[in-house]
Order: sequence, then C-alpha cells, then structure tokens
Amino acid sequence: MVELINPPETRELLPPLLACLPLAFVSPRAPPALLPLLSPILRQRVGVLSSLSTSSTDSWLQLLCWDSGKAERLQRVIDGATFEPHPVSGEIELPDELPVTYKRVDDETLKAQVPLAEYSLTVVYLWCPTDEEGGGRGWRVAELLPREGASDDDNTWASSIGEANIQAKNQLLADTLKAAEEEKVQDNGMENDDDDDDYWAQYDSTPGAKTPAPRAASSKPGPSGLSEQSYFSQYGDVQPAMDNHDPAEEQPEVGPSSLNGDMLASLLRRQVNGGDSEDEPRTNGYAPGHIPNEQAAQGLNHPRPASTSSSGSDAIAKLEQEAESQSTCEMGVKQHIGTSIKSLFRLAKATGMPRAEFQALVSTELELLNIADDD
Repeated sequence: MVELINPPETRELLPPLLACLPLAFVSPRAPPALLPLLSPILRQRVGVLSSLSTSSTDSWLQLLCWDSGKAERLQRVIDGATFEPHPVSGEIELPDELPVTYKRVDDETLKAQVPLAEYSLTVVYLWCPTDEEGGGRGWRVAELLPREGASDDDNTWASSIGEANIQAKNQLLADTLKAAEEEKVQDNGMENDDDDDDYWAQYDSTPGAKTPAPRAASSKPGPSGLSEQSYFSQYGDVQPAMDNHDPAEEQPEVGPSSLNGDMLASLLRRQVNGGDSEDEPRTNGYAPGHIPNEQAAQGLNHPRPASTSSSGSDAIAKLEQEAESQSTCEMGVKQHIGTSIKSLFRLAKATGMPRAEFQALVSTELELLNIADDD
C-alpha cells in the first residue's frame, strides 16, 4: 500500500519554530515548545546536549544545524534577525510566497525544504510516519540552515513529491548501471593481470632456466664482476616453457661401442643364405656382380624417410593448443554470462521487481529456448 503524504502546511509549521528562536538569548536550554517540532533524532540531540552544556556562551541554536561551520553562521544570522509578531494575531509574519522543494533520499526518507529569504534561513523538514512524542505522523524539522543567497539552492531538489520519487529512481538506476560497468571493467582487468602473470611465470617453469636476478644496469663491473653486456647476455640462456625445443634434452652423439658394426648385416646374410654367415655380403639386397644398373643401386642407397615421431609431436602440440584455446573461450563465455545476469538482476531490483519474479522470468526465457531448440 502506497502511503499518502501531503505537502507541509508551512503557515502552520513555521510560526511556532520562528517564535522559539529569540528565546535562545534568555535561556541556555531549548524551550519545551520547540522539542515536539523537531524530528526524533534532532529532538534527542537538542534535548540531551543543551541540558549537559555548562557554558553560558554556547547556545542551543547551533544544535539545530549538523554542520559545525554552518552552525556558527546560523547563530550569527539569528543574532542579527528581528522576529516581530503581528500586532493583531501575535504571530510572526511570513512572506506571501513560500516555495517548497522535495528530495527522496531512499525508500524511507523524504525531505522538504522551505527557504526564508527575509530571515536568511532555510528550514529542512523530514516526513515522520510514526512520531508519538511529536504528536503523530507529519513533517518535523530535520535541520535549520543559514541562507546566504540563491547560490545555496541545490538542483537535486524537485518541485513535487512525485517528481522527487521519479528523480530518485532514475538516480538509483544510473548508480546501478555504473556499478555494473565498473565491476565488468574490474573483472576484465583481473583477467588481464592473470594472463600477464601466467606469461611471465613461463620463464621460471623450466628447471635450470630461472630469470636472472635484477641488477643495476651499468657498463662498469658491479660487485659480482659482471658488466651490463654480460648481465643482459644471461637472458639468452633462458629457456621459455612454451618452446618445444630444449637443447638440454638433446641426446649426445653415440660413442664407441663394443658391439660389432656388421652384426645386423651378418644376421641378414644368415637368414638369406640359409644360415651361412660367411658368404660375401650383398649390396642393397643384390649379390656381388648382380646389380642391374647403377641407377637402381643409387635408388636403393637413397636414405629412408625420417621417423614420423616429430610430425606426431607437432600434431599433439597443436591439439593441446586448440584444447587450451577452447577452454579459455568457454571460461570467458561463462564469466560474461555471470556478469550479465548480475547486471540484469541489479537493473530489475532498481525498478522494484522482486527477486522471485526475476527468477521466474529467467526460468521462462530458458524454457522458451528449449522449445526453440526442439523446433
């Protein structure tokens, strides 16, 4: 149920307040008639602090303003003002026009301000739905401010309560979208930082290939005896983890062996010649003197194709790279979906949509996607 809030009756609220202000010169404590006119929190502040004050120079007028700098100016303004009651009604006269502007701070806080240019004052009221001590629901004084000119007017105040409510919703929506955008930028920045960390960590992931410790770049020999050129030349020995070729993994050349070099040929001769290993060896499968021609011999002597192990390694590396790229894309898509859902929920919340209704809407859209996929 929407609460009905009527505009403040300024000609009924202002005279009792203005009549209490001159009493500050005769009493160090706030008059009892002033306290019901104040909001609950300001009433407690004035009632407690004015009763505890022991200085005759401190006036309770300054307690009506929350800003200490403005509070001193407020007392000077009231000291120089003249509040004369009307000779017939006995009340302080008010200007013919009393403009009222409004500001919605949140769902429970609605303020209204009334400028009094004649007295150089601005009265800020607060709507109190429950205030038994003040006489029930109504407008109560939230703060009394000094007014030095039209420059004190704040553009964030609206001319009506409805306009103030609309302005507050628009501001909440703008703040929500801005927060969502900042969160998205922050998430992207964290992802970039993680990518940079993974890239530079590759240089230290290979054993025996640590990045040299930083040293002052100088052409003169340092404490360790290394010049600038010698220091930077250490980076040539660094083996990145993404480099498939590692010189440290290369096998040394085959050294001398105690095995006979013609053992394989001897075994082949034994098999072809029926077990006689003493027969003369054949050249490229032909017996001596039986080579058809030189061209055929050269064809047989041509080196065999190299092992396909290197091409197999390249294929495996390519598959691993494609799998890693696909995993990164999936992670990015998931993060984008999560961020989008959060932004949509904040947007729905800003417009007043309940959480259950938002979840039902998302579920309905997902079911429609299933129907579309079936078609």
